[in-house]
Amino acid sequence: MLWFKNLQLYRLAADHALSAETVAEALAKRPFVACGPHDPMSQGWVAPARHAPDLIAYEQQDAVLVVQKTEEKLLPPSVVKEEAEDRIARIEAEENRKVGRKEAKELRERIAEELLPKAFSRSRSQRALIDLQLGLVMVEAASAGKAEQLLSNLRETLGSLPTRLLNTHVSPETAMTLWLETADAGPFDLGQDTELNAPGDDGAVTKLGRQPMDTSEVKQHLGNGLLATKLSLAWDDKLSFVLTDKLEIKRLTMLDVLQEELKDMDAVDQAAVFDSSLVLTVGTLRGFIPVLINALGDEMPA
Repeated sequence: MLWFKNLQLYRLAADHALSAETVAEALAKRPFVACGPHDPMSQGWVAPARHAPDLIAYEQQDAVLVVQKTEEKLLPPSVVKEEAEDRIARIEAEENRKVGRKEAKELRERIAEELLPKAFSRSRSQRALIDLQLGLVMVEAASAGKAEQLLSNLRETLGSLPTRLLNTHVSPETAMTLWLETADAGPFDLGQDTELNAPGDDGAVTKLGRQPMDTSEVKQHLGNGLLATKLSLAWDDKLSFVLTDKLEIKRLTMLDVLQEELKDMDAVDQAAVFDSSLVLTVGTLRGFIPVLINALGDEMPA
């Protein structure tokens, strides 16, 4: 198994004072607590491994895996609106008067409070890997906005988390466009999916899928000035992924070679399987991410 499907990458400041112990100590002070009857949402930190419920921060090879759990009450606005309309109609009929805007707003708020304890709840978990050796925070998220929400909570929990988005000398858009133009992605193998955009906020978008990337059709689009904003790639027969122009890693998938490595590991129980998977994930990402950064001309100085 691979722990992440989508990754947002952040560089830790070189002078950070984090350790596995300080992370665990801070997270233990803000554990997840389920929503109370009148709480619309609750967030907190939970143990990453079921077999180790007391380890709220799971350390392996100088990398710390943390998990944020979020519980939300599901109270559709349409339900509140329908109940409010019924009550407003009843008030107007019984009291022979018009319900004003302010009263209607207060009524909707009161109804929401009344219905909240009866609402169903939905839970979700989100992982992050703090790699102290590589100096990176890798957040499981499809967008920077969703990652920043976890980072904000982690920053508040730890008291400080000096991070910044990775910034490379060569933009992913420029690199991916060149890789398509030359049909050579350096350390990566070209996949069969890409998204090409015309420059400008309102530029046309062309999506090409399930086809070789060295075709005349792709070259024609590039010749017309389109730029690559998404491109599927593979690395070292171990990983396949989609790189975006924002340096997001999406659709991260373990290839057969890596799956065979996991099968060959000596894992005889739940704890061993978890540890083996985490070791493999950490080791693979430590090999892959520096190669990606190097392929983009290395990082810009802070």
